[in-house]
Amino acid sequence: MTLLEINHLKKSFGETQVLSDISMEVSEGEVVAILGPSGSGKSTMLRCATLLETMDAGDLRYAGNAVAENINGKSVYKGKKEQRELKSIFGLVFQDFNLFPHYSVLKNIIDAPVHVQKRDKAAVINEAKALLKKVGLEDKENAYPCQLSGGQQQRVAIARALAMQPKMLFFDEPTSALDPEITAGILKILRQLADEKMTMIIVTHEIDFARKVADRVIFMDGGVIVEQGKPEEVIDHPKNERTKMFLQKMEG
Repeated sequence: MTLLEINHLKKSFGETQVLSDISMEVSEGEVVAILGPSGSGKSTMLRCATLLETMDAGDLRYAGNAVAENINGKSVYKGKKEQRELKSIFGLVFQDFNLFPHYSVLKNIIDAPVHVQKRDKAAVINEAKALLKKVGLEDKENAYPCQLSGGQQQRVAIARALAMQPKMLFFDEPTSALDPEITAGILKILRQLADEKMTMIIVTHEIDFARKVADRVIFMDGGVIVEQGKPEEVIDHPKNERTKMFLQKMEG
């Protein structure tokens, strides 16, 4: 089943065209890593896909349902109610964690499932505790974000996203704010999710992780998809010069 479909996405900020013509599909259970230099449009594409930015032109569909359709060269979005329903399909983990500083770890995780999804509080608390155990933070449920390291905050952010029971997760540079030792722990959690067949789109600079965990790698530069394919094709045997130069710089 195709969970995400983007067709001919275009996005400009003022006079600057950031995304020229992006089309991609992601199937259920697939892990897609998006690589590319800073300013290539990776994060903007992710923000358009997760409705944090509006597309100028293009189609966006989740599980076959249109969120936005290209009509006369412009993206026309569905109403707020339909958008809200389709938003429940995905979760998003940011590079800067975005936890509520005045909520405990447990409250950060249970808040949206209880208040937005109107689920049973006792059941949600049990699930949240199981998720904290999964990310190795079972002893931190009463702590506040300021008492946690960056790596621990990112683990809470992942647990919070999973608590919404999404069909797919987006990660925007989940390790860019973390040092290498802590990064390894976060990547281990992502690998575990991949083993459990969680659909994931991961914008990352971690080439080795993309090689080992992704089913497909997309290389973006200058607002377009330059190259995509299996990790061994794109990372180990890139066809495009721009891809080759980027990888040499990253791995050199």
